[in-house]
Parts: sequence; C-alpha cells; structure tokens
Amino acid sequence: MLKNRDLIIMLAAIFLLLFIAGCTAFGALGFFTPQKANPDDVIFEAIGGDEFLNATLIGCRKISEENIPDGKIRTSNGEFGYYNAKNISYVDDQGRKGYIVVWKTTPDKFPFDTSENVNLYSSNYLLDYYAKSFIEYSYEDKMVYGIIISCDDIHYTESELIYEILGLNPNGFKLSYSGSGTSTYSMGGGNTYHTVVGDRYSLSRSDPGAYYDHYEYGDNYEIDDYLEVEGYD
Repeated sequence: MLKNRDLIIMLAAIFLLLFIAGCTAFGALGFFTPQKANPDDVIFEAIGGDEFLNATLIGCRKISEENIPDGKIRTSNGEFGYYNAKNISYVDDQGRKGYIVVWKTTPDKFPFDTSENVNLYSSNYLLDYYAKSFIEYSYEDKMVYGIIISCDDIHYTESELIYEILGLNPNGFKLSYSGSGTSTYSMGGGNTYHTVVGDRYSLSRSDPGAYYDHYEYGDNYEIDDYLEVEGYD
C-alpha cells in the first residue's frame, strides 16, 4: 500500500514539473514574441540583397522570416508568380500583424518585354487577398524584383506602397489603379507595363542635379565617382 502511495506521489510530482515547464516555455514564447512595435522601430529589407529595390516599414517590428515555396498570385492585371521568395511577418505599433513576401528572380518567368534598355514595372492589387504587389524588371541587373504586402487590419494604399514603403519617385513611377479602383495601364502596342523613365544611369547623365533628389549617395559608387569627377556632390 505504501509503495502505491509513493508511486502516486512521484507521478503527481512529475506531472507538476511538466506543467510548470510548459507554462514557463509558453511564457517565454510570449515574452520573445512582440505584442506591438514601438513607433521608432524600422524594418528594412533590401529585396534580393543588392538594394536595387528596398522596402522600409516604419513603426513595425519583425516577428519571423522564412523561405517559402514558389507560388502564384491573381492580380488586377493577371496572374504572376513569385520565386525563391521569403515571407517576413511583422507587428506594427498598434499591435496589428501583417506580412511581406519578397523575391528576386530571372525575367524569363514574367511577360516583360526586355528587348529595350528600360526598366519596367507592374503595380497591382490582389484578387484573392487584401494585398498589394509591385514587380519591377531591372535592365541593368537583368533581374526581376517583387514584393507583396498584406494584412487583415492594415490597409496600405498603392501610393503608400510605392512612394513610402519602396521610396520610389512619383515622377518615374505613376499609380496604376488608385482613384478609379481599376487597373489603368495605357501603354501603346498592347504593352501593359509602364516604362520607368529615369533609371539611375541615364538620370545621372541626363540630369545630374536631379540624381540625388531620387537616389542617395552610396546607392551606386560608380555613379557617385562619375558625378564627383563632373563636379557634382
């Protein structure tokens, strides 16, 4: 009888220890997972790792980052794929959670007309989710860069994505659907993509004074060296 009682006590002690360990682990997880970001928190992502296209989320804190399988999205301008992508989840300074998917890949997977030396982009909203996408082809790098940003509670506009998060110049990147609620691609010859008028190289040569209004010193040291020789700094 005594042995049975000792066995019951031992099992109860083991159960209690396991329960305490579980609660501790759960509490630690809650401690390390931020409930909300601080207003001065910043997430910076150089899409593809070379800073051709950068995403900056202010007042947001990264929760996790993981590589994801290739997939496709249905947008206001057709179906597009994402390849070698990663998913970054985050929380903002109001405690709302969202994610961005970013990738860099070769242009053969997209219907961009790469025959001319111009950068091309497509700005769309997704049909299946409340999300926005921006995909750009760089003729300099011969690569395509993409971002999808989504959140159930955070409603980013096309303007906020292009001009604030990606920091692109309104003079070279026009909005595609904002205001009308539909895609407004209107390039001739059936081309459904806007041409980016001022890429970094041609802008530095055609209008050196405007170059640093659009790009920062250090974005491209070859161009910086050229402009310094030409007397611009």
